[in-house]
Amino acid sequence: MNGTLKSLILFLSSLLVSVSALAASDAAFPDGWDSWPIHHSGQILGKDTAIPADLPPIVQETMKTYNWVGDGKGTAYNVRINPSQKAGAYADAPTAVLELIDIKVLLVTEHLLGEPQYGAYTMDKQEISGAHPSLAPATCTSCHSGYGEACITGVCNK
Repeated sequence: MNGTLKSLILFLSSLLVSVSALAASDAAFPDGWDSWPIHHSGQILGKDTAIPADLPPIVQETMKTYNWVGDGKGTAYNVRINPSQKAGAYADAPTAVLELIDIKVLLVTEHLLGEPQYGAYTMDKQEISGAHPSLAPATCTSCHSGYGEACITGVCNK
């Protein structure tokens, strides 16, 4: 392998590490999340399953974004809301989780200075937002801010 190719590989590797570091969760792991009441439950369909056209746009987008999980088979989920939070007027604290049951992952929303923050964790508190582009906080922000009436102050519901 020539020196230029080695340099290019080293540069790309360091760039990849840098980008992964930037993808860290903005929201903290929410201790006690499993005692929060379930707001609603459902199933993220697998990648080979047609998404029903009659679903709300935010639900269709969620299905498209996360249909790769569980080796493309999807996962059951619960949406849990922190009982100390008031809808639409969120205090600075953990706010909600999308519990991806079959793969044991939490997608977390927390509020800080009135703004939503996002994160992705395994249920045993391992930060994983850099593991896949759909888990990055920027992806969460893009979707959560793009569905007006379905996403109030960064928290989406169906």
